[in-house]
Amino acid sequence: MRTQRIEAAKSVATCLFAAEEAIDIAVSRLAELNVAMPLARLNANVSAIIGQSAIESSTNALSFLAKAREQIVATHMHLKVAGDQMGLQAVSFGDSVKPESAELLAPAPQLRIAS
Repeated sequence: MRTQRIEAAKSVATCLFAAEEAIDIAVSRLAELNVAMPLARLNANVSAIIGQSAIESSTNALSFLAKAREQIVATHMHLKVAGDQMGLQAVSFGDSVKPESAELLAPAPQLRIAS
């Protein structure tokens, strides 16, 4: 029975890692586009008005992808909890460095104004 749970977890982990990678690639490509557009305008020596709506929509899309990335990270955390509930605490999939769950859930430190 444990073998079945491990196989199920591996299957889900494979899909999760593929989704995480796809989102990161999409974020990277969209960031490249957001860099290229204003540089192209400068190189073409045209008014800043030209292409402004394209820059706005592209930066909005990047914001949406950042939110999607946040949600897939939350999904990852929820799946970790589900794995723990299934008795798979000691099983880890993937080869990336993983921070402790508590670190990810802790609120970000607040910035202070320097005097």
